[in-house]
Amino acid sequence: MYTVENYIWGLVAYSLGCLLIAPLLWKFSRVALRWTPLRILFGLFVAAFLLTPIKAYQDMDFIAPAWVVAGFEMVRPTTVEGPFRALMPMMAAFLGLVLLYILFVVTRHFARR
Repeated sequence: MYTVENYIWGLVAYSLGCLLIAPLLWKFSRVALRWTPLRILFGLFVAAFLLTPIKAYQDMDFIAPAWVVAGFEMVRPTTVEGPFRALMPMMAAFLGLVLLYILFVVTRHFARR
């Protein structure tokens, strides 16, 4: 079994990996997606996909990326819900980020007036 120190180092490595891959995905989206709102939605989706945590096992306190848990749940379900246990928080995070972006755009629009 892993120790808490191993868990923390894994969390640090995953965070650094996300920080390193985010600029590459942003550059890719600038080339592949010319329409700005679609590019922003893609960025929000990537952020929600990569950064949403969930408990890996319901009886443990350790968290893991939701997409990893969803992948494992698709292969070998541990609960009746299966991958939806991980996909629902990812969808909620994405919708929350979209609502925050809409709020940001609206407040910026009214602040310019």
